Amino acid sequence: MDPLSITASALGITGFALSSISNIRRIIDDIQEANDVMQDVTSNLEAIELPLSALEKLQITDSTTHAEIKEDLKKTGVVEAVNKCGQACAEFKKKLEQWTRHSSTTKLSLRDRLSVGLWKKEKIQTFRTQVLTCQAIVQFAIESAQLLIQVRSENASKAGRQETEKQLRVLEAAIQEHIELTQRTQDETLQRKKELESPEDEDEDEDGGAQRTLAIQETEERSRVLEADQAASSAVSQILSKLSVQQVAGTYHVVFSGTNNGGMQIGHNSAPVNWTSSRN
Repeated sequence: MDPLSITASALGITGFALSSISNIRRIIDDIQEANDVMQDVTSNLEAIELPLSALEKLQITDSTTHAEIKEDLKKTGVVEAVNKCGQACAEFKKKLEQWTRHSSTTKLSLRDRLSVGLWKKEKIQTFRTQVLTCQAIVQFAIESAQLLIQVRSENASKAGRQETEKQLRVLEAAIQEHIELTQRTQDETLQRKKELESPEDEDEDEDGGAQRTLAIQETEERSRVLEADQAASSAVSQILSKLSVQQVAGTYHVVFSGTNNGGMQIGHNSAPVNWTSSRN
């Protein structure tokens, strides 16, 4: 039979989400000062788009494997992550358009207007967090699909099994690093919330504290995003810790021990997607 592929839309990722991610990246790229302030955002948005494009190029020759990989991808949370990121991009696009509506050489530069104000600072940081979280989930999900396709290949060799174990260890290490980084960022966010709730000089608020209230709400939203990120990453990590690759009668099977056997399945990846993380 002809090789099968998996499209983002077949998983449930909406066209609105994909177009919103693409649109905000182009807008930030086109506004030089915005790109200077949020250069990390554009690179992370691109790191979401490219793996999703690569997903459709995966070649699967077996219909059963095709169906199982689709189901495993859904279990990683990639659909929800991309759709939520798309919504966040659409909302941030509206804010960015508002902030640049009256831009001129006689007014504050966009760089300055993106940098001043409690709410804007926290809003931008929350958006950064939403994008980076989505990037991590997409990278983990697509890499797991690549590995699974390879481990189920009938042409798997002894060298392939060894490479599978190597790639598995790399993925486990990347997830653990991400969990630790997310926990530190969560701690910093909670500390930031406390600082906003108890300002050293309350007389600085010329708007009756409205901007501070909005800023606190942003830290709360960011905390929820990070909490969900930690929960998803921890679940994947627990699954991977029970994963082993065994040779049985010339074929290779992914085996889970214990009763908690939901989530991603991992195999050999001959062309891995490199995953990196960073936070400001």
